[in-house]
Amino acid sequence: MLTYLFDASAAVELYAPRNERTRKTLEFIAEQRRTYRKAVLLIPNFCIVEVFNALAKKYFAEHSLEREGYEKCLKRFRQDIHWGKTLYAYELSRYHVLAADEIIPIEHSVAVEHERDHLSTFDILVIAMACELAFLRPTEDVYLLTCDRRIKKVCDQLAKTDKKVLLSLKVPGLLDEPQGTRWLPPKVLYLLQTRPSDIPRVERQPPLNL
Repeated sequence: MLTYLFDASAAVELYAPRNERTRKTLEFIAEQRRTYRKAVLLIPNFCIVEVFNALAKKYFAEHSLEREGYEKCLKRFRQDIHWGKTLYAYELSRYHVLAADEIIPIEHSVAVEHERDHLSTFDILVIAMACELAFLRPTEDVYLLTCDRRIKKVCDQLAKTDKKVLLSLKVPGLLDEPQGTRWLPPKVLYLLQTRPSDIPRVERQPPLNL
């Protein structure tokens, strides 16, 4: 069973996609849940509020959505999160807070490359939630979906940094995992650059054609 964790930027693209390529990619993933029942699509509970706010911004501030389109997006999103029909709300837990302590030093080191444009606290928690899923499930079956290049950058850095270096970046604490292997980074699908070959396909599902 494949597991996808949507951050808010990815979830918004399900309802108000910026282009046809992104729409087709996300619909391909959503069909793995809706039609084939071979995937779990999760969204952090706080990201649900972010999606509502992002859609409202498109209508009220950016005017990229007309009233009819805004109402249609809201209706679809509300239906998809109702009883976890398509997107299942993933609750924040103490383990995600603990994981954030591992991620923050990496995030600050990577931020130098982006003129210190840091991720938000919510973004860090999204990565933490994805790391927890990668620990609980087969790591190779867990994917974090985002349109934020910095999130991918931090996850990639977390994956390739030696464990001893990771330990040296943080201030030791009582709740540290001594072997430094508890928080496993997930695979990240950065939707603005994802290729069809990057996306797993479930049994009987036709290939994605972009």
